[in-house]
Amino acid sequence: MSTCVFCKTKQSKYSGRSFHKFPVKDVLRLQQWLKEMKRKDWKPNRNSTLCSAHFANDCFDRTGFLITLKKNSVPTIFDNPKSECSSCHRLREYGHGCSFFKFPLDEPDIMKQWIANINIGPWSPSSDSFLCSDHFEPSSFQKKSQRKLSVHEDTLM
Repeated sequence: MSTCVFCKTKQSKYSGRSFHKFPVKDVLRLQQWLKEMKRKDWKPNRNSTLCSAHFANDCFDRTGFLITLKKNSVPTIFDNPKSECSSCHRLREYGHGCSFFKFPLDEPDIMKQWIANINIGPWSPSSDSFLCSDHFEPSSFQKKSQRKLSVHEDTLM
């Protein structure tokens, strides 16, 4: 199963998207793809994919039975990546009563506890990784007008 490296959409028969591997053997085209993504210090591996949402309609060949990506297509549609919970994949939607929290990358002990408590296997969070408030005990939050996570709490459900 593929996951888009930009928007984190997972491949499924319900996603309505196709997934396309990076042209790692075509150095010139690969450079174009990476330039359009505007991600510093990131390199794809042989299994990295982008979903069809990042390509304009004219990038696809629709003449045959299968819809395919044209040979010289370059992805150009890159809005901000959507925030998604790394555990349950809930999408961030403002005004829907769920908060999202970045992993505490600068606090390794707390981060290890978060990862252990959500139990998603061998995985390391990045600066784009989030957990939604559904994965925290109510006691994890400070009692203020805004919902904030107490820095020293590690009480995940």
